[in-house]
Amino acid sequence: MKRVFLCGASIFLTGLAGGLENVPDIQVTRRPALSGAIDLTDFDLVVVDFDEVAPADVLDILRARPDLKVVGVNARGGAVTVLSGKVYLARTLEEVVACLE
Repeated sequence: MKRVFLCGASIFLTGLAGGLENVPDIQVTRRPALSGAIDLTDFDLVVVDFDEVAPADVLDILRARPDLKVVGVNARGGAVTVLSGKVYLARTLEEVVACLE
């Protein structure tokens, strides 16, 4: 079972939550904001509304759980952005360039 955490109170996320609750093998947890301590240990995916969640909060999630996929949605523009906190070690300029490819 996949555990999905939705963060935001927009109409778009409300509809998304309703749709995901009807999908077998997906468990949805919803919270209107990222305020306060949130234990994301058991989640497979976090979906945030970019219009409601500060970029610093998204970075905090990725730093805490670099293995976690964070999906940002922007209902106004119709954009969906998948972020990863994957970390690459780079000690030289060539290694940095290799990470960009």
